[in-house]
Amino acid sequence: MYETGDTICAVGSAAAAQAAACESIIRVSGPGAFAAVADLFSTERPIRCPGVTTGAIAVDGLTLDAALYAFAGPRSYTGEDLAELHFFAAGCVVERVMANLLSRTRPAGPGEFTLRAYLNGRIDLSQAEAVAQVVAGSNMVQVAAAGKLLAGKLAQTIADLRRRILDLLSLLEAGMDFSGEDIIFVTPQEAVASAGHIRSALQQVLDGGIRYEAMIDLPSVGLAGASNAGKSSLLNALLGQHRSIVSDERATTRDVLTGMLELQQCRCILFDCAGLGPPESSAGLLDELGRQAAVEAINAAELVLFCVDLSKDDYTEDARIRELIACDNVVLVGTKADLQAATDLPRKAATLADALGDTPVITSAKTARGIDALGDCIERMLIELTTGAGEAADRITINQRHHTVVCQATEYLDQAIGELAGKNDEIAAMLLRSAYERLAGLEKEDIDEAILERIFSNFCIGK
Repeated sequence: MYETGDTICAVGSAAAAQAAACESIIRVSGPGAFAAVADLFSTERPIRCPGVTTGAIAVDGLTLDAALYAFAGPRSYTGEDLAELHFFAAGCVVERVMANLLSRTRPAGPGEFTLRAYLNGRIDLSQAEAVAQVVAGSNMVQVAAAGKLLAGKLAQTIADLRRRILDLLSLLEAGMDFSGEDIIFVTPQEAVASAGHIRSALQQVLDGGIRYEAMIDLPSVGLAGASNAGKSSLLNALLGQHRSIVSDERATTRDVLTGMLELQQCRCILFDCAGLGPPESSAGLLDELGRQAAVEAINAAELVLFCVDLSKDDYTEDARIRELIACDNVVLVGTKADLQAATDLPRKAATLADALGDTPVITSAKTARGIDALGDCIERMLIELTTGAGEAADRITINQRHHTVVCQATEYLDQAIGELAGKNDEIAAMLLRSAYERLAGLEKEDIDEAILERIFSNFCIGK
């Protein structure tokens, strides 16, 4: 692990382009934080701490307007003296400012600012993990769930369950200590019921939690269909830019083309690939390689938009191609609606629904008809896929470590319930104590250096 007694420095904002100015944040934490920025930052007014002071940064003959955010330890994010320089500059200038600061500090490692916040008692371990999860979220439901974790919701929930385990354990142990007295602290039925309620609450944490591992990569949405089904035009319309070449000639797309699709509450990778078809439809080696790549990419996607040209009279080929798609989540999209008379569209949509067994979303890349509706459909399905079942407002993000700990505690409770039903209170008490101690491992107790290193090695530098 890192040394925590020195002063660290890192860029805490998104990377700036070399030639384009944007807002940049450089974060410095440690006993020498204020001294490290003193030679760079100048101001005509007293530096406010805590607070914000406006001034300027001078580096390599350049003078930049800047603001200094200063927070004295222990009342800062890291629990140490913390300084942040906020300024507008190109990437090359940010590098020069960093080089100047690094003559007095050392570069921060991944997650080291949050690690120090945890080690200094400013946040608990689940809140520390939530910082990375907020950054990794691909939709607002995931970010909101990670925000609940950051606010300490998981820690509060587990603390309440540990208190309930401790209450039951104290009653059992009191009953064993005063077994010779005519006092009943808790009946076997009451003990079984109490342990069962705790066990159900732990199961709700497992069932209602959004797995962090599912948040790390953006979900992928693939456009599939026959050649010349309007996939490339639809990709361009959804992205709002000409990412894919559009042509009336068949099989113009042979490689997999991707773009970032930004929706209201979520993001995804949208990709277009070669038209699908049976192997005998390939016109040569390139066509066959393109077809194979398309099938592999489509079947690996979280969601598939299966595109069918509405202007066609026969959908037999499309029905055969649809059988090649193994993805469980498919949206049928009728394309090129602008080529049909408005009065004829309901009949064509019904015919397509009969042929493919699903109701199509009617679109036209040329007139933008149905593009917003399709985007809403993609967003709704992705949020459901990436967050699972349950009420989104109550979800908390959990990761593999949380999941393992809660599962183990649940197993102890299952065993304890069996022993309580058999009136083996001493064994039940031992199992309840094990569940209590296991849940403690979610926060500060029994957290060794190897676990901390695994957790914080997944962070961004500067966080």
